[in-house]
Amino acid sequence: MARDRVVPGVQVEVIKEIVPQQLYPSGVVGMIGTADSGPIGKQVTVTSFQELKQTFLRESAGSLIKDGKAAFQNGVFQVVAIRVAGTADKASSVALTGGRKNRDEVRLTSKNPLDEPIEIKVMKGATENTVRIELLKGKEREEYENLDMNPANTLYLVGVLNQSSKWLTAESIPTEPNPDFNPAPQETRMEGAALLPPSIESYEKALEALELETAIDVVCVCENSDPKVHALVDAHCKNMSLGTEPRPLGPRIGVGTVGRNESVEDIVKRTETLASDRFVLVAPYGVAGLVAGLLSKLNYFESPTFKALTGIADIERRYTPSEQMKLLENGVLPIDAVRGRGIIVVKGITTIKEQISVMRIADHTMRGVKSISELFIGNLNNERNRSALRERLTEFMIGMEKEGAIVPSVDNTKPSFLVDVYSSQSDFAKGIVRIDSAVRPVRAMDYIYATINVQAF
Repeated sequence: MARDRVVPGVQVEVIKEIVPQQLYPSGVVGMIGTADSGPIGKQVTVTSFQELKQTFLRESAGSLIKDGKAAFQNGVFQVVAIRVAGTADKASSVALTGGRKNRDEVRLTSKNPLDEPIEIKVMKGATENTVRIELLKGKEREEYENLDMNPANTLYLVGVLNQSSKWLTAESIPTEPNPDFNPAPQETRMEGAALLPPSIESYEKALEALELETAIDVVCVCENSDPKVHALVDAHCKNMSLGTEPRPLGPRIGVGTVGRNESVEDIVKRTETLASDRFVLVAPYGVAGLVAGLLSKLNYFESPTFKALTGIADIERRYTPSEQMKLLENGVLPIDAVRGRGIIVVKGITTIKEQISVMRIADHTMRGVKSISELFIGNLNNERNRSALRERLTEFMIGMEKEGAIVPSVDNTKPSFLVDVYSSQSDFAKGIVRIDSAVRPVRAMDYIYATINVQAF
C-alpha cells in the first residue's frame, strides 16, 4: 500500500500479473495390461515404445506391450503404464549348496511374486567361518555380512534374512543345521514363478494408482473385454471427472475392446448395462490401443471420425453396413477398411452415443477453469479481484473459440460461451465464490447431403 510522501520524489510499486499456467497437453494415455516383466501395480511413465520395452518386455509380449506399441504408432504423447498380474501359482525358490558333499544347506523363497529376477551371490565373509550374501533385484541391492549357520548366533543366516530381507525368506534344509556347514561361495539366480491371470482386484488397484496422475485424458485397458473391468474403468473416469475429495480433478475417457470373435448380437448386449459418456467400446477385437493412440494425437476438439489408424495392416473382421449401423445405434465405435483411406474410425462416439470430441472439449474446459481459479484462492474478497478472475476465464474461453473448439449458434443468437463470477451474501460469509459457465462445443459434421439439379436441354 502506497504511503503519502513528504519529500518530493518517486515511489515505484511492482504488481505481479497473475498468469495462468499452461494446461498439460492432451495426449497422455493411461494403459493397464499384462507383461512378462516390470513392476506390478505401479505406474511407470514412458515417452517412447523403446522405454516401454525396456521396462516391461523380457521374453514374450503381453497386452501392455502390444497395445502400447499400437498407441505409440498412432502418435501418443506419453503413456502411464501399469502392469497387472495375478498371484504366483507357486513361490519362486532356490537352494544354496555347501558342506562336505556340496549338498543343499539353505532354501531361499520369494515373499511376493517376482516382477524381476533376483541375482544371488555368496562369498566368504570378513571373519572366519562366515559368508557374505549380496542380493540384486533390478537397481536395488541388499547386502548381509558375516552370516553363519549357527542358530545360537545373532548373525544366523536364516534369522537375519527372515527378519531383514524385503524379498526373501530362508529356511535351513536340514532340521538341525550344522554350524560348520555354511553355504559355499556361489552365484545363482531366482526366476519369477508363473503368474495367474490378473483378477478384478488387480485392476481396481491399478485404477487407484492412476488417480494420482491428473494429466491423463484417456485410459485404455489393454486387450481386456471383461464387462466387469469395463464397468470399473467407467466408474473411475466418472469419479475423476467430478474431482470430489479425496480424488483430484482429472477428467478422462475410458477405452475398451469387444471380445475376440464376438458376435454383433453379443456386443449389443454389452451396451445394455454400459451406457456412458465416459467410455468408448471399440470393435472389432484388438484395435483399442490404436484408437487410444489416435485420440491422444488429435487436438482435444477434433473428432476421430473417418481418421485413419496406422501400424495395422488388417483387422480381425469387417462388419457389413447393416452391422455397422446396428453397432452405431447401440453406442459402439466400429473400425473398418475403406478403399483410398485405409483402416479408419467409422464414427467417434461413446457408449451413450455422444461424440468423443464433445466430451474432450468439456474436459478441457474443466481443466482450464480449475487451473485459473486456483491462482485466485485467497484473493477474491473484493469485487475487483472477482472481476479479474472473470476476465481470465473469459480470455481462456475466447482462446477456445479462436481454436474452433467452441462456436456460437448457427443463427448467432447464442454465444459460444457464458461466464459469471459472483458471491451471494451467504456465500461471502462462508468464503465461497461461485463460477457459472456454459460452452457450446463444436460437433463433428458427420453427414453431407448433396442436391443435384439435372437440367435437360
